[in-house]
Amino acid sequence: MILHNRTGYNMLIVVIAGLLLTKISGCDGLPIQKSITESFQLTDQQNEEVLFPETYRGNVMLVGYVYTQCPDICPLITYNMRDIQRELEQEDDFMLVSLSFDPDRDTPEILSDFANNYRLDQSNWRLLTGNTRTVQSALETFEIRTLKTPTRFNDDGKAFYFIDHTDKVTLMDKQGNIRKTYTGSDMETERIVADIHKLLVKD
Repeated sequence: MILHNRTGYNMLIVVIAGLLLTKISGCDGLPIQKSITESFQLTDQQNEEVLFPETYRGNVMLVGYVYTQCPDICPLITYNMRDIQRELEQEDDFMLVSLSFDPDRDTPEILSDFANNYRLDQSNWRLLTGNTRTVQSALETFEIRTLKTPTRFNDDGKAFYFIDHTDKVTLMDKQGNIRKTYTGSDMETERIVADIHKLLVKD
């Protein structure tokens, strides 16, 4: 009899734990991977200061990590994010963020030129930069690694270098929780749009 009660009690605990997990993860099948509690003072392509991600809370966000002089991966990430933006152009609570990890060269003006060259719809897309220490802190929080190649110089004396980096895009919910990550250069638009819709329908 005692064993029966104990078994019933254990089953009750399992049920309660399951309900709590469902509440935390939601019914969307996208469990919380990490909650971002810190915000970083950055500047967008319009030269306006923001606290990322705090300024944008209340929006589902797709966050990419790029630098404007990247020759290969970053253009792919940007084009893939642009494809997703076009699929969700009617969604008011969705936005995209591109965080540059090359703040020494990627000024707000450069980011603005980059957005224009890629013909990005900037109504809900912010490109962010900041001082080196703050950007590095943000990258560590979002688990993005970078490795700068040795600096070389052109014939005119202008320095140049490349940056190897994590190929990742982050999906965040309206409360600032990381829900999912994707390979930025090889994004499945239909699947990611479906994931975003799941978060958009939640309060």
